[in-house]
Amino acid sequence: MKRKVSIAIGALQRKYGDMRALEIAKEIGADAVDFDTSCGRWDYRCEGQIYSKSDDEIIEYFTALRRRADEIGLEVGQTHGRLVAFHNDEEYNAVHLKNARIDCLVASILGAKDVVMHNVTTHRMGPEATREEYQKLSTEMFSAVIPMAKQYGLRLATETFGDSDKYQCVDFYGQMDEFLINYNRIAAMEDFADHFKMCADTGHSNKAMRFGEPTPADCIRMMGKNLTCLHLNDNDTLTDQHKIPGMGTIDWKDVFDALDEIGYSGNYNMELHLEHYGKDFIVETAEFAIKVMRHMLKERYGE
Repeated sequence: MKRKVSIAIGALQRKYGDMRALEIAKEIGADAVDFDTSCGRWDYRCEGQIYSKSDDEIIEYFTALRRRADEIGLEVGQTHGRLVAFHNDEEYNAVHLKNARIDCLVASILGAKDVVMHNVTTHRMGPEATREEYQKLSTEMFSAVIPMAKQYGLRLATETFGDSDKYQCVDFYGQMDEFLINYNRIAAMEDFADHFKMCADTGHSNKAMRFGEPTPADCIRMMGKNLTCLHLNDNDTLTDQHKIPGMGTIDWKDVFDALDEIGYSGNYNMELHLEHYGKDFIVETAEFAIKVMRHMLKERYGE
């Protein structure tokens, strides 16, 4: 089995544009990418930006990107949609759903299998919010967006969380028991199971360990077959550094052991802070990260 090395290209998109970001990713050795549509200009309210256009114009724009990716032999394996989830703001929540629908349309055009979106967070809700409030908003959001993913032939992936640095506590859905209870409850609704999956963010899980949560590897084991995509990154457990694997405290042998145990067959996608060494070194940082991941996979699997 060919294990594909993938990298999130949001920083490249912001600096070089979407088309050139795809080309750069291929030039520096990536097999696949995680295409970013998570925030900023990816909002239908931003006049003049692509999300404010008609569906036909959106399809035309992203079809050209897909065609270029195909020409250079680059896979768009996943996309990153909404970062800010539902919270106690009905006006925002309505905007969220309109943008989420476009996220799903875009992911389908690019040929992605998964579109990753964040769950309800303590950062937005505050530490006083009740379990019932989290479950209610999460259910309302995902039960509205999962049918969109289904419509476009995608899987919507909810990712693991860590801590809330704003409140110095574990994020509500950084608690793996709550994360899995919520996931299983929503996946059991209607026919959602085939289109509602999980993304393991190793850095988030590593930070949650400070509050007694499982290791990143054990989180992967707990997610099992419903884990379909990855945000691989490292940190010191204190801040969300999004470092290259091996530059923090995560036990990467155990992470790969866990992925093997659950039969993971997707891309080895890294979501990194590519501006760690400054904006002038984004490409070099991404290229080094790809070399590191490919070396790790070769050392382990001999490929």
